[in-house]
Amino acid sequence: MVANYSRQTFDAEFQTLLFPGSSSAHSTLAFVLRSLTQFNLSQSFSVTEILIDAYLRGVKQIERGEYIENPLPWIRSTSYNIIREHSRERKKLYQLEEDKVEFAMDCSLVGIEEINENLEKVLLAFKKLDEEEKEILTLKIVEKLTWKEILELLEQRGIKFKNETALRKRKERALKRLRKIYHSLYSTIA
Repeated sequence: MVANYSRQTFDAEFQTLLFPGSSSAHSTLAFVLRSLTQFNLSQSFSVTEILIDAYLRGVKQIERGEYIENPLPWIRSTSYNIIREHSRERKKLYQLEEDKVEFAMDCSLVGIEEINENLEKVLLAFKKLDEEEKEILTLKIVEKLTWKEILELLEQRGIKFKNETALRKRKERALKRLRKIYHSLYSTIA
């Protein structure tokens, strides 16, 4: 019943943003537009898209049983956080593009054959690791999971670690072993 009441209150407050004459609508819409402009996202996202995303997040939060005490300020701050998230995503995307350009330049200098040879050696060295080492490196480096997520996954699979610090140490030892195997392969093949 509380969640239902909370959802009704949230919906009613959100609907005030749909009436252009209300002061709440004017200040909130202006704030979201200013924030989009501040983060150079006004050409990529509309105020409406941001507010819909904020509304949907509010509904999810209420459905999880959480109460939103002041819906309009909550929508405003959530909208700002959504804009910041989009800004961070865009920066990551630009960084990936820059990395691709740098990699392409490096590839032209080093040569594709040499890169492919090195990749084959890395894969061969990786295959020589034990299953636990492969699992930890894959979860952390390839899947980019947090240490907490990795610890939980490994425990579900029956692999126990004392804590995250022990898991980090294990990853460092696995990387050290991978490098050692790689360099031994490099000296024997070269």
